[in-house]
Amino acid sequence: MIASLAQYEALRASSQARFAAAWAEQEARAARGLVSESTTCRGLPTAIQWAENCITIDRAQARVTRLRKGLGIAAKQLHNLGGRNQQIWMQTLTYAGDNSKWRPEHISRYLDALRKWHYARTGSKTVRYAWVAELQERGVIHYHVIVWLDAGLAPPKGDTPWRNGKDRAGLTRWMPPMWPHGMTRRDKATAPVAYLMKYASKVESKTVGGFPRGARIHGAGGMDAVGRGIRRWVLWPAYVQGNAAAGDPFKPAKGGGYLNAQTGELVQSEWSPTGGGYSSFVRVRVQPRAIDAAGPFSWWSAATTVH
Repeated sequence: MIASLAQYEALRASSQARFAAAWAEQEARAARGLVSESTTCRGLPTAIQWAENCITIDRAQARVTRLRKGLGIAAKQLHNLGGRNQQIWMQTLTYAGDNSKWRPEHISRYLDALRKWHYARTGSKTVRYAWVAELQERGVIHYHVIVWLDAGLAPPKGDTPWRNGKDRAGLTRWMPPMWPHGMTRRDKATAPVAYLMKYASKVESKTVGGFPRGARIHGAGGMDAVGRGIRRWVLWPAYVQGNAAAGDPFKPAKGGGYLNAQTGELVQSEWSPTGGGYSSFVRVRVQPRAIDAAGPFSWWSAATTVH
């Protein structure tokens, strides 16, 4: 809780400094592998050879970067939504066979079953969860799912049937296992964000190709509108971050850039592809930054009441 405007301004300055340091670190990581830069753009039309540089995107590394940023932000948001007595559990979902048994809908069906269980216990289908995929040493995909629950709740093990009340005759209704594809392990989680980021750190650009084709490698659900806005803002390109607040409904626009569906504002991309592979790009413009993008809350009005 921020008690005064002076404390707010101090927090804002601190946020700016941390964001600047994080941004510099991100740029350094990008220089080491996420992108490669050159000062000339060979083979491009003369009209756009004025560009400062070209970049080549390492798609595998970009996917890993998005995983770590999106998962980390989501996990922190989900954890902060709960009370002090919340129960946090980790389920590890493993296949009995090899990747030939994998299907993309398996993790979605598990989460659907988890929501059904939660509704049977609480009357609410909203469950706070985050998950990350990992490749075992034997090369088979498995999932680590963190679930944040109210005090006194514990999810059933994924490979065992679970009780869903009683029928009209008074007999217990048993539902099938949430994960019928192999084995599961259930553990209490005392540091859920650290657990998730530990597994996310094991996913590297050189291992991404080992996942089954079409596999999602992370996900989250149960965030409130503020949390979803923050995660969305963090994953936007810098030229969108500098022209949007966390609550703005910008989405990728057809033909490039980002479009605000409410206002019709189009923020054009600073980059244009140099070929059909969409991995090499040339800078064609520099979008002015309309706001002080030191973080999704850095442009709150000083006149806003701070509690």
